[in-house]
Amino acid sequence: MDEPDFIVDYDARAPSPLDPHIANVWLRAPSNRFMGGYDLEVSASFGEEMIQLEGDDFSLSVSFGIKKASIEVQFKHCQPDPIFERSGDAYVREDIDRTQRGWRIGAEVEAGASAGAPIPDAKGAAKSGINYGSESSTTETRRQTRRWKQVGPQTIEVEDAGRTLEGQLVDREKGWFVKPDPTKDFSAVVATLTTRAEWIQFGRVDDVEPSGGIGMRAARFLTGKKTRDKELFGLLLRTLAVRGLQNALSRDATLAVYLHVLRKPATIDELSDERPMVVPAGPPLRSIGVDSSVIDTFLDTDSQGRVAVLRKVGAPSEDLQRILSENDGHSPRSERLFIAGTAPPSALASLEFTMSSDEAVPTDDWDAANQNRSRTDLVALGLIEVRDGKVYSLVPNSASAEDMLRHAAMKAPTLQATREILLEDPHRTGVEIGEEIGTRFSRNYNTEASKLRVGNALRRWAIWLEPHLVDPTNVKGAARLRISAKSERPGVGAPSLATPENVRKAQAALDQGVRAEDVAKMIGVSRATIYGWNKLGIVSIAKVR
Repeated sequence: MDEPDFIVDYDARAPSPLDPHIANVWLRAPSNRFMGGYDLEVSASFGEEMIQLEGDDFSLSVSFGIKKASIEVQFKHCQPDPIFERSGDAYVREDIDRTQRGWRIGAEVEAGASAGAPIPDAKGAAKSGINYGSESSTTETRRQTRRWKQVGPQTIEVEDAGRTLEGQLVDREKGWFVKPDPTKDFSAVVATLTTRAEWIQFGRVDDVEPSGGIGMRAARFLTGKKTRDKELFGLLLRTLAVRGLQNALSRDATLAVYLHVLRKPATIDELSDERPMVVPAGPPLRSIGVDSSVIDTFLDTDSQGRVAVLRKVGAPSEDLQRILSENDGHSPRSERLFIAGTAPPSALASLEFTMSSDEAVPTDDWDAANQNRSRTDLVALGLIEVRDGKVYSLVPNSASAEDMLRHAAMKAPTLQATREILLEDPHRTGVEIGEEIGTRFSRNYNTEASKLRVGNALRRWAIWLEPHLVDPTNVKGAARLRISAKSERPGVGAPSLATPENVRKAQAALDQGVRAEDVAKMIGVSRATIYGWNKLGIVSIAKVR
């Protein structure tokens, strides 16, 4: 007897974290046969709606939209195979035949012919002296732009050139071929749509007078004339909104969840009220809970204190530095760019040291205890700050140091770019990665050694975050990179180039009278490196008499 096919369990429901008019995601299987596998389509729609931000003695109605979203799909008791078409611009060619018939009436037509008379056929036209025009056909090209891209085997991102997302931007995209496990009674696919603080867009404040003392002060801040204060406060509200929408599914703000559950018919009959995969589904939220005590502190403090509040709650460091730069005229480049100066374990040890202290640590004591460059990295990641000669932790005491470090590193633009590079080609070298990073972030890495150091360091961090980014078929290389990513040795982000082979080549060339500059180019290091090796006794440069 054939195995009974699965059927869709329409009673399986997921919670609605937010108004579906703001963000919604759903899955669909066009086939009604599942046992042998089926295509799974994903769709998502977006909009901008008014929503309440609520806390103790605080209620403020603002328009809520998002500029970017992530959709992650998880599979249980089934095997997915991604079949996405390439995202990006698509061009559709359409051949359109337009037949143009024109005629000219010759002298043979009688003068009294009616203007409304029927057009004669071909024979009649020949007799009447009617000449038809030629036929022509044209080809039109229409451009269709997909506003999503695949960033992983189970994840896509939706973005519309920085604009607020509006409408159904993911339309029944065929994403996976899913094969349920026939040995199980059910299989499930869960789609989760999330966003981040830096992707949220707050628009107008409602005309209705905000309730509560904090609400009225907050409204004045958002509608005031001080651009810097408005932007800082908007960043605070976005950060608190993300915290209010976090749940067990994601550390980012969860906006929508969809369940696609298949069960065998016998299982449906046996189950009455209780289904293990059914999540209690309440009505969608029209409000987001925020911590009013943080808002109260922000509104009551001075400009420097507001920045400290934002750092303490974990506001995106990139957005914070951009606001400070645009309004104060200072370049945040050196502060905001994560350059991976140390290995991940060293940075983690430094963060744990900072969190273990009950009070701020003087910078001299901090540097003496850590003996590496992780202070720059942790500041760039927004995990610590240096103020008044002391190092302050910006991580809540109850949080895990490793979780906070990984979460902050995943949001660093340089590491996001490195991840994209490795996803496109896991064989990219450190020099190629460094050159690409330098181009994207306007950094002047003018030597091969600089590109190698930066590229290898960022790749080390990227692999520490996601070990599968390296090609598993490159057994020796993959193992070496994973060992480097987990190494406890406090390095500066890249291995030394003073290898025995490089030293031997350099010394042989120097003995033949080759200039240090040319030797440096031959090996791929800077001229200063060769002179540094000479000072350390690694090579010997003959003195010119």
